[in-house]
Amino acid sequence: MSYIKADALDAMQIEKPFFVVEKILPVGLGILVSPPKYGKSWLSLDLCISVATGTKFLGFQTNKSDVLYLALEDSNARLQDRMRKVLNGRRAPAGLGYAIKAGTLQHGLIEQFEKYIQENPNVKLIVIDTFQMVRGEAKKGQSAYAADYSDCSQLKKFADEKKICLLIVHHMRKMRDISDTFANISGTAGISGAVDTMMTMHKENRDDENTKLSITGRDAEMQDYQIQFGKETCRWQMLGASNEVEELQAIREYDNSPIVLTIRKLLEQNRTGWTGSATEIVNSSKLFKTPIFESAQKVGQAIGRYQDLLYQQDNILYEPIKNGTGSKKHRFYYGYCPFEDNAVDNTQITVDDIDTIESIDNR
Repeated sequence: MSYIKADALDAMQIEKPFFVVEKILPVGLGILVSPPKYGKSWLSLDLCISVATGTKFLGFQTNKSDVLYLALEDSNARLQDRMRKVLNGRRAPAGLGYAIKAGTLQHGLIEQFEKYIQENPNVKLIVIDTFQMVRGEAKKGQSAYAADYSDCSQLKKFADEKKICLLIVHHMRKMRDISDTFANISGTAGISGAVDTMMTMHKENRDDENTKLSITGRDAEMQDYQIQFGKETCRWQMLGASNEVEELQAIREYDNSPIVLTIRKLLEQNRTGWTGSATEIVNSSKLFKTPIFESAQKVGQAIGRYQDLLYQQDNILYEPIKNGTGSKKHRFYYGYCPFEDNAVDNTQITVDDIDTIESIDNR
């Protein structure tokens, strides 16, 4: 065992990790995972072209270098077609190499990588699409965990020795863990234990327009992003940090909700507040030409979801009023205190109160 004293470690000038793509993809072994037909090969191809040309990838700056892309589930014709679509008239980069066949970890893959890097010493990124195509056969009596860890460890050792990023493209398991997207990587914990950076593409529902890209790693900051595939450009586009995008989407949904539009109209006619049932809200929506097609029960549930936004966006306070019969009424009123910034007054302000406030302000 060799050891280092803490004061000696503290005095060392240690080189910071090199990022192939700033903030999200450092050197070492990385893994990109999604369910089938989610577009991860399009994302992988765009990544390779972006690094080889030194252009931004998903809005993040890349550090230009040579790249090797193993498209092991493609033909030359399909790969050429995809590449031309992603390039969209740009010249194909000379620093990007492709292969549609390669050895496995037991049959010469590492040696093939060694030879390629000797011939192309500026390589900083190798992408294997997909991992399953290069995996060796498990040894007799070897556990699934040991096999996963062994295969990934060989790739990690090579990436660390060459100081490159080696990204493996892989699949998600069929059984979904909604609490942890990284637990959905197909295989055992031997894979996640060996890799340095994990990236997953996933959706709440398969027909959602946006895809969540989740990233975590030893050197990459944990973050969730919302991305969207551009069918015309055949490239993935960054929409922003997931929490910011979801907040904007929630506000757009809120602003266009016929329930919210109806509540606004009710308070325009009743400035001191309005109280009524969900059924009355539904009936009022027809009079205001903002028809609500949900049931009264769903309207009540939606009001609960919109409660915070009602105040944040429209200064409308809400409180449920139970009548003891199991049903309830909904009370809405404007809430503010004109004498203190950012204060909330939970009392109902009348027209006479407003006249009094205006006379004080005009003195």
